[in-house]
Amino acid sequence: MSRHPDAARIERLKEVGRYALGVEWGDRHESILPYRNLRRACPCDACAAAAAQSPLPPEAERPVDFQVLGERSLFIRWADAHETLLLVEEVRGLCRCARCVGEPDFPITGR
Repeated sequence: MSRHPDAARIERLKEVGRYALGVEWGDRHESILPYRNLRRACPCDACAAAAAQSPLPPEAERPVDFQVLGERSLFIRWADAHETLLLVEEVRGLCRCARCVGEPDFPITGR
């Protein structure tokens, strides 16, 4: 399935409850990404090793800052002082809604 050119552009970030990040994309799609999934997506060696352990300490799953850097990356600072940098395309790939996982007949957002 080809994506709209704006599918990899973050329009807005917002907290969804205490455990997830809401992302409004340039193609009008909305994602709700649990903080745990964002932390486990961190590509650094320390996080890759920690992914084998469970569970992560609570502060490792509590962000204190989000920033979109140059429209191409998402920077996250965590309460345990760790920092994560993800490409916007990687963030979009974390969306697990029906449409994004290949079930377009059952989209949650209808877009």
